[in-house]
Amino acid sequence: MDKIQTGRNLPAATVIGLLLLSSVIASLFIYKYVFIFLALVALLLAAHELTTQWSRSRDVKTSFFLIATSISLMVFSSVYFGILGLIGAYLVAGILNALYGLTNRFSFRKIFKISIFTYSYLGLFGSLSMLMLKTEDGAGRVFLFIAITAFSDTGGYLTGILIGKHKIAPSISPQKSYEGLIGSIIFAVLFAGFAGPKFLEIEIWQAVVIGITLAIAGTAGDLFESGIKRQLGIKDFSTLIPGHGGMLDRLDSLAPNALMSFLLFGLFLGFN
Repeated sequence: MDKIQTGRNLPAATVIGLLLLSSVIASLFIYKYVFIFLALVALLLAAHELTTQWSRSRDVKTSFFLIATSISLMVFSSVYFGILGLIGAYLVAGILNALYGLTNRFSFRKIFKISIFTYSYLGLFGSLSMLMLKTEDGAGRVFLFIAITAFSDTGGYLTGILIGKHKIAPSISPQKSYEGLIGSIIFAVLFAGFAGPKFLEIEIWQAVVIGITLAIAGTAGDLFESGIKRQLGIKDFSTLIPGHGGMLDRLDSLAPNALMSFLLFGLFLGFN
C-alpha cells in the first residue's frame, strides 16, 4: 500500500489538472489569442515563483518587473515577428537585465544569474510555443505537444506508483523510476500514434518518434526542476494549484518539450 501514497490529494489534483488542460486546449482551437494570454499568465506566475524562491535562498533582490517584461517581450516578438523577433527580444532582455544587475555591483553575478536563467528558461519555452502556433497547422502542433506531454506524465505517474522500483536519480527525485519512464514512453507513443496523423500530416513512425522523444525529454525536464528544488530546499515552488504545487511545478515537462516539439515538427513538416 505504501507505493500508492503519493503525498497529494489525487482526486483534487486530477480534476484541477483536467480543467486546466481542457481550458488551454479549447483556447487553441476557438481563439488563439486567448491561448497566448493564458500561456503568458502561466509563464509570469512561474517566473514569480522561481525568482521569489531563488532570491530568498541567495539573499539578493531581483527585479521581477524586468524579468516579466523580458518574457513578455520575447513572447510577443515571437508572435508578431517570428524567429528574428525572438532573437532581437532576447538580446534586448540580456542588456536590460545586465544593466539592472550593475545597480548592485556586489551582487551582480547572483542577480544576473537568476535573471538570465529565468527569462531564458521560461521565455524561450513560451516563445517556441508561439513560433509553432504561427505555422499554418500551428494549433495542431501545440495541441499535440501539450497533450502528448500530459499523457506521458500520466503514464509515468501511474506506472511509477504501481510498479516503480528502480530509481533513476534517488538523490534528486526519489519517486522517478525506470518503470515510470517506460510507462511514460508507452502512453506517449500510443497517444501520439493515434492522434498525431489525425491532427497533422505526419506518418505513424514520425508520431512514434515524437512520442518517444517527448517522454524522455519531459522526464529529463522533471528531474532538472527537481534538482533546482533540492538546491533551494523546497518541495514545491508554491501552493498556487491545489494538489499540484506551483505553476512552475506543472511546466517542468513542458519546458524542454517545447524545444523538442519545435525541432521535430519543423523537421517533419517545415518551420513555416
